[in-house]
Amino acid sequence: MDTRSLVQQIMDTTSTWLDEQLRSDGRQSEPQATCRPLLGHWMADPSSAHLASVQNWCHPFGSRANALQQLIQQAKAERGYYPLGRNGYWHLGVHFDVGTAGTMDQAYVRCLADGEVVAYRIDTQSPCTTYHLDGEPVERVFSRNFVLVRHRLQAPEISGVDDTPPSLTFFSLYMHLQDWEPYAESPELSRPGFWPLAARYQVNPNVRDTHAGSPGVVGLRVRNQATRGKVIGLLPHGTAVTINGQGDFREWIDSPGPVALQNPDGSLRGYVAFSNLRPNASGSYRVQLNQDNSTLNVRAEPNGNSEVLFKLPQGTEVTISGEGQFRKLERVNQYLHYASLMSEREPDALDRILVLDKPVPIRAGELIGHLGNYQDLEDVVPQQQLHLEVFSHEDVEAFMDVSRAWAKHLPASSRTWLTLPQGTSVVPHQEYFSVAGPPSVGVDTPTSAAELHLPKQQLDGLGAEKTLRIPARNGEDGCTWYRLDDLLHDVEGLLLKGWVRVEDNNAQWHSPWDWSGYAAILNGDSLESCQAYALKVQGILPSEKDRARAAQLADLSDRGPIRNRLFDLIGRGPNPGEVMSAEQLQQALRLPAQAQSVSRLAIYSESDWYWRPGKWDVLDDLYGHRSSAPHINWLAEKERIENLSWWQAVAPNLALPTDGQVWHLHPIGMMGSFSEFDFSFTLEVMRKLYPALGAERYKDLQDIAEELNSHLVFYKLDTHLRRAHFFAQILQETGLSLRVEEDLSYRVSALISKFSYFKSNPDEANLHGFVVLQGKIKADGMAMGIEDFKAIANGAYGGQENLGNTGVSSGDGWKYRGRGLKHLTGRYNYQKFTEWHQKNSALWPSDDLDFIASPDFLVRAKYAARSAAYFWLDKKLYERADKGSAPFVVDLITDIVNRDTDSRSRRKQNFNQLWVEEVLK
Repeated sequence: MDTRSLVQQIMDTTSTWLDEQLRSDGRQSEPQATCRPLLGHWMADPSSAHLASVQNWCHPFGSRANALQQLIQQAKAERGYYPLGRNGYWHLGVHFDVGTAGTMDQAYVRCLADGEVVAYRIDTQSPCTTYHLDGEPVERVFSRNFVLVRHRLQAPEISGVDDTPPSLTFFSLYMHLQDWEPYAESPELSRPGFWPLAARYQVNPNVRDTHAGSPGVVGLRVRNQATRGKVIGLLPHGTAVTINGQGDFREWIDSPGPVALQNPDGSLRGYVAFSNLRPNASGSYRVQLNQDNSTLNVRAEPNGNSEVLFKLPQGTEVTISGEGQFRKLERVNQYLHYASLMSEREPDALDRILVLDKPVPIRAGELIGHLGNYQDLEDVVPQQQLHLEVFSHEDVEAFMDVSRAWAKHLPASSRTWLTLPQGTSVVPHQEYFSVAGPPSVGVDTPTSAAELHLPKQQLDGLGAEKTLRIPARNGEDGCTWYRLDDLLHDVEGLLLKGWVRVEDNNAQWHSPWDWSGYAAILNGDSLESCQAYALKVQGILPSEKDRARAAQLADLSDRGPIRNRLFDLIGRGPNPGEVMSAEQLQQALRLPAQAQSVSRLAIYSESDWYWRPGKWDVLDDLYGHRSSAPHINWLAEKERIENLSWWQAVAPNLALPTDGQVWHLHPIGMMGSFSEFDFSFTLEVMRKLYPALGAERYKDLQDIAEELNSHLVFYKLDTHLRRAHFFAQILQETGLSLRVEEDLSYRVSALISKFSYFKSNPDEANLHGFVVLQGKIKADGMAMGIEDFKAIANGAYGGQENLGNTGVSSGDGWKYRGRGLKHLTGRYNYQKFTEWHQKNSALWPSDDLDFIASPDFLVRAKYAARSAAYFWLDKKLYERADKGSAPFVVDLITDIVNRDTDSRSRRKQNFNQLWVEEVLK
């Protein structure tokens, strides 16, 4: 009997056990991966043994685009591609900057995956590098702020097997984050949750107290004692306070007393009668009067005839000075309701690297920080950018090998990625294609020039119009045709549009744990050869004396493993001497298959953030730097590089290699391989929302789903709660028939009672409204028609200034009647929507529309959904939605959507059904 564990068997590449297991569950045997026996590899880093494996992933800016779209978005970055930067050096991270800003909302940076924050740095203000430009010194700012998060990736367990699945400890790095100063100056700016709570507090924004002494101000009432205190002031929102004590009300210790009594220097003015004070054990005094409702006057001068500045209630605690009948007021104790305060988070320290003794757990999607400023010599103004990087100090190549072997025993349901091999036929679309007459491959059918991996979720989301399911018949296997536009490309680099056949029995389905398409590369390129190659690309070679040496170094880089692999993936181009530049790589990244293949390179190389003395001095000659003739800007650049480095400060505590050599992985590629977004709108979801619709409306449902999916985070529909509230309102506005245009068929009595125009002109109501519901028959016996609807719209909405419409005769009421999922109404709202649409045109560059001139666009499903999202954002309804699932929250949103509606109960029913049945979860 074989007593070896599954782990031992996997590590033994000559074992026949795997083949037997594969055959036993009906799968064909595949060649065994070469696995390195790594004793204890599963948990090589004991410091991460406590970490739960990653369950959730999130794009750093919340993009809900599919995995391939997220990769090609990286081609829009202005600089900093994986694995090559514009400066010619290997660049083992990705950038988000002004170039990518048009494709996503870069308001703040989110954590890539579940893990724990282990180190960070935040400067009060980012340092500057002094360069020289045209002989004059110039200051260029650069953020060196970073956050480092540790994660653990682990394969799923295998049913019936006790062995621990293979796992990998990896880190995500977020460089060039925002300084502390903007947080200090803008209290409303969200702060990372891994910063500890500060000792100072602010009023919770939800607290809306008022006080007669502070007209027009909202905040938190200030009381004179900790129990049953009377109100003596108001603490406005945004005021930072320090408190002391326990209980529901706590003493405000960094204010001497009510604002009304404070001098410009913060001291108190005023005098109180000593006869009305009783001493406390602490040395202070308490106001004690004969009647509980009485107050003690605070006088401007130490006499009973001077001006009364303030009145202190019974029980107020004060500190006084001086002698005589009236004593000088030095302090008035004030108390605040503790539950109405919130503490701000602040970094443990500023201007230095912090390695946390106790790492702070963080979940995917939680706030990491905000984009910081980075400015190179040639940048006239600072650029906001994020450098995102993923690396591991463990043996990634071995981990991949072991994972591939482990994946052979995972259930078939784990194979969620389809491989379309190079040479896949793409049949151009024809309108007559159907299940009865599907596409067919001919001798002239275009074929793909590169392999592509597609997630099943993306295929499932294509919808009925882009999927043809052909059942098995006449002895032939079944297949599915998918219409895949602009995903595969031909040998000329042109994107193909058309249908791809996926056979039921021969399709190449893989688990993410197969690491299909991944390649591991050891980078042996030196800084010298890399820089020489960059100079060659730029056509800038050093002096004649060193030219031969530079050319020799460049040739070494050209023949190096990374560049060779890139040439294999993207091609060398038509010229034999073609070089690999960042510009060439950027062009390649615009093609999904090439972007994906590049993202699946795992590269073992020295970290950019590892600094050692003399490391960069080897480039002095190439830059023309001599001690006798210094290159001032190169010296400044080396100083900047050293300032950016952090490796040595964190490596000892995190078991990172002291030589800086680690494996690097493409962060967006890795996330795309393993993340399964917890929600996306599909035709199935939309049909659950609108079950009464027939197949003729499925295209509208699919268009709405695609529009919302494309901008799910931007539209702030990124939580179950928000989506449920959004559609609770939309379902009421559109009805189950999905009306994207307002129903203007009104009964005569309803016109007169609802609209002031028809109340003043009842004859008009009798002329155009119906009196018989069946068939909408008017008083003249005719059914309502288009002219009646126009008259009703113009009468109801014409001349309404709040809608921006001119008089009834202008036709504005009809032209700007309710359209879209939210039934946007009125010239003013159409104008505001147009302005918003143009402002965000980068999100839909091909949709240059004017909805004032062409209002009927809003009845198209895509724009109907977009207009509803605009209203949701413009009115900040998501903030109300975030208050919870209680009925009053639905009312809060209804107050904005349609305050005077009689459908409040139905909107609550809509929400309750969506929420309980988890249709949108």
